[in-house]
Amino acid sequence: MSPLTDQPTPAAQYSLYDLLNPSPKTPYLASFDALTGGDQSISMVTYNVIDEKGMVTTRVMPGQTTFEPVALLRPVDASSVGMYKLLAEAILGKCIRKNYSVSMNDSQGNPAAWWNLYNALPTKLDGFSFNGRIAGPDGTGVYYTDFEIYFQAESIEFVVPS
Repeated sequence: MSPLTDQPTPAAQYSLYDLLNPSPKTPYLASFDALTGGDQSISMVTYNVIDEKGMVTTRVMPGQTTFEPVALLRPVDASSVGMYKLLAEAILGKCIRKNYSVSMNDSQGNPAAWWNLYNALPTKLDGFSFNGRIAGPDGTGVYYTDFEIYFQAESIEFVVPS
């Protein structure tokens, strides 16, 4: 259940939690329709080695690992207001880094996979788009306003429940 909307965990969506390894009964902050980003890359450091004959060989070794922001997208509703307040606190310097978990839910609302975001901070709130559309079972759809929030994590862990 979301403490902001009192709705059950949605089916086939993503849920954001403000702690690591929540149980299925843990209240979530908000549900989302899409999860993107979170690219992880290791920068390479090149250096030269000179052997005893004076021959120079260029070598490469792993350097710093970086993590791109994670973006979560949803329709604007009561949960969006809570997420907006979270970002507003970060802008004012009142929000501290926290550990978050994002679950990908199956069609019954059960977590099928987790992304743990360590020492994450909300960093961006996209401008609103008024052309989002959720397809209905009959092929028609409902239009809604998009809400997208970004989190920058110092580390990201992907976990598949066993």
